Amino acid sequence: MTRSPAFIMRPSDWRTLLLLGALSLCYAAILGWRLWWLIPVSGVLCVSACAAKHNHIHCPTFGYRWMNRVMDFWLTVLTGTSASGIRIAHQVLHHGGNQSPEDLVRCSLVEDLPPGRALGKYVPMVVREVWKTKSPALTKARDEMPSLSRDCLVERVILWVAIAAMLVVSGPWVPLGVVIPWLFGQWFLIAMNLPQHDGCDAESRWEHSRNVTGRLANWWFLNNGYHTAHHLWPGKHWGELQELHHREVAARLPPRLASDSLLGFWWTWWQERAQRAAGGAV
Repeated sequence: MTRSPAFIMRPSDWRTLLLLGALSLCYAAILGWRLWWLIPVSGVLCVSACAAKHNHIHCPTFGYRWMNRVMDFWLTVLTGTSASGIRIAHQVLHHGGNQSPEDLVRCSLVEDLPPGRALGKYVPMVVREVWKTKSPALTKARDEMPSLSRDCLVERVILWVAIAAMLVVSGPWVPLGVVIPWLFGQWFLIAMNLPQHDGCDAESRWEHSRNVTGRLANWWFLNNGYHTAHHLWPGKHWGELQELHHREVAARLPPRLASDSLLGFWWTWWQERAQRAAGGAV
């Protein structure tokens, strides 16, 4: 007897749905009741939604294809960008060629700059790369997966319809209540690529990424702190990354590539980048 697919792939995915539901309620409260104090909360939850979108493209949330398409639409509206649109750029160019010239989020975009200037220029440089790139690998992958372009188009149409609906309901408050969290969420997730890989050895099996191992950050951002494990096993469900990190990765990492808090993660990178920019060895 053939078993039906699971409704949800892992119990940990309920946390994803909880965070996305909370963000949806925040948007509704901001636009419907003008609860502006929720905008910072929505910004943090939008980072969680961007992390959920990243996890979803690697390992689907649901056992049914139609439910995963609905999830694509939901994530698109919650984050302000197409869920399917990042599949090739991230999975093919970043995971397939980490820090190569075709990697759109490569750290060499801001090579030799001190940390403040590097962080300020990095996200705009990545956005420029995304829009101007003519990568043969990207073009080839798009040609081989024409359905992906259709999926992106549908998601973008749904996004614009959602924006129009929000403008009708809430008028000019939409940019304040929704677009600010969108921009912050996207900025934070892209910016994280810099300290995650800057100063690491892209050719090494174990030392290609910097990690956050703290429980709080990984609860909110759905285990995206276990970045080495994610790169080694990109098809693994995000709920398995903590165990993989402690079992396979932790003992093989130098201390500088694992921080027990998000603040420590950023501070370690900042110090190393400042030292390199000043001409010192790390």
